[in-house]
Amino acid sequence: MTNQSIEIEIKLAHLEQALSEISDVVYAQQAHIDALELKCEALRQRVITAESGGDADPADERPPHY
Repeated sequence: MTNQSIEIEIKLAHLEQALSEISDVVYAQQAHIDALELKCEALRQRVITAESGGDADPADERPPHY
């Protein structure tokens, strides 16, 4: 093998490693985004329920002395 082909193989190995690391980060970010979307949807439903005068969560109500 020539020096040039060895250098190309080394660069390719580094690129494959970087691609693998980036893929792991993107996967973790997507999992985080999915969790945040679920939380946003739950909050949206709570707002809709509160605005419509639906069943309010007793834990969210102010005590009578306020």
